[in-house]
Amino acid sequence: MLLVLEYLPIILFFLFYLLGDIFIATGVLMVGTVMQIVVMKFMREPVAMRHWIVMWAVLIFGSITLFLRDEWFVKIKVTVIYVAIALFLLIGMWWKKRSPLQSMLDSEINLPPFAWRRLTYAWVIFSLALAVINVYIAEAMSLDAWVNFKVFGTLGATLIFSVFSGAYMFKHHTDREKDAEEIE
Repeated sequence: MLLVLEYLPIILFFLFYLLGDIFIATGVLMVGTVMQIVVMKFMREPVAMRHWIVMWAVLIFGSITLFLRDEWFVKIKVTVIYVAIALFLLIGMWWKKRSPLQSMLDSEINLPPFAWRRLTYAWVIFSLALAVINVYIAEAMSLDAWVNFKVFGTLGATLIFSVFSGAYMFKHHTDREKDAEEIE
């Protein structure tokens, strides 16, 4: 259920783009993103920071898109979100001297500090690469090409990168009990 809820706004965006236009799809995306959070709250599921960031970016850039009737703003939203992710990871690394990924996942995955740093920097580079690619496609290609990239390209690339990240974490994972025994 949560997996469907996670992707429902973007699926609805794509369907309403095909059935209508970018402005109808943007309005549906805005409603779908808010409903996603409402349903998560109703189901008593935790709402992650990324959900709030995405919701506010969708509402702000979607509203500007609809008010000005200019698709550029909804297109650039993707870049803003990916740059925000990269900045969040970088600022966390530099300010707290600890990977934000480690803070979020350390209770589930035990990795040495160097592995958390590398993984974090890899996600920073990946996020910035998607931000740049999005700007290029939004500016140089058709609206149809951008919608397809937004729906299939970013999700596909993120899925593939997540699988490689998981393999990297598996490679460097250490056993907490074994580490505790070695200390004693």
